[in-house]
Amino acid sequence: MGSVRSGHVLRPLWDKFESQHFSQFLNQSIQSDIARRKTLRADRWLRLVYVILGIGVFAFLTVLLLPDQSDLYIRILRGLGVFGSGLAGGYGIRAYQDMRSAGRRQSCGL
Repeated sequence: MGSVRSGHVLRPLWDKFESQHFSQFLNQSIQSDIARRKTLRADRWLRLVYVILGIGVFAFLTVLLLPDQSDLYIRILRGLGVFGSGLAGGYGIRAYQDMRSAGRRQSCGL
């Protein structure tokens, strides 16, 4: 049969912890949270810039190509549609795989 560990094995290590260690851990945790928030904020701004650029390119193409060269405009829109659907499909597959693997890890107790 397997051996059972008791809480007394870790007791000498636990006795060495002081309030300074806990405050240091809390300060590092707070700094980590602040850094994560800054990163998320930067990611949101970057996504907003990408969306605005995409809308600008679409508006530019519409104004420039629609009156004179509608066939070229339609081909460009089809190409962008194919690219967008492939991108969205790949993202959806990846999200599904991540969700599925997270479910396995959770059910295994990892």
